Amino acid sequence: METALELDFEEDIALMESEYTISDYELERGKPMPTRKHGTTQANLLALLIVRYKKRFRFISELTIELGEKTAVPDISIYEHFAIEWEEDEPAVMVEPPLVAIEIISPSQTFTEMRDKARKYFAQGVKSCWIVQPELKIISILHPNEPTKTFTQGMVRDSAVDVEIPIEEVFE
Repeated sequence: METALELDFEEDIALMESEYTISDYELERGKPMPTRKHGTTQANLLALLIVRYKKRFRFISELTIELGEKTAVPDISIYEHFAIEWEEDEPAVMVEPPLVAIEIISPSQTFTEMRDKARKYFAQGVKSCWIVQPELKIISILHPNEPTKTFTQGMVRDSAVDVEIPIEEVFE
């Protein structure tokens, strides 16, 4: 006969297994499925950046970029402005690194994971990496060999590409 403790343990294991089921999205992209806050933050960032800097930069969401032997998919990549050939689609994987990689932390990710990812970006020539934390309404900007700059109010400034946006509008 099973004891109550054994039943609870088995139920806990079943619950843990069901909570950690990886979705097709996560398997395909190698990262957590975005939340509504994540998607809204991404849309707001793109809107703010495009309105201010459309003529200087090309902004691309969910673009696969090469990182040496591996690939990564930043939420937003910022490139020097280039023309798009609308008649033909571009390759799915960019070999040239972006100037800036923007990562929006999902609830299952940590700042440390994103910081480590930023270091991989820097090794491939990315000039800066933004780590956006919607839950805390924080944007941190990392540059290679410099202290992290963290913004909680006012203007978010990235000196590597001379870009600034109001943080309050990111988290509206």
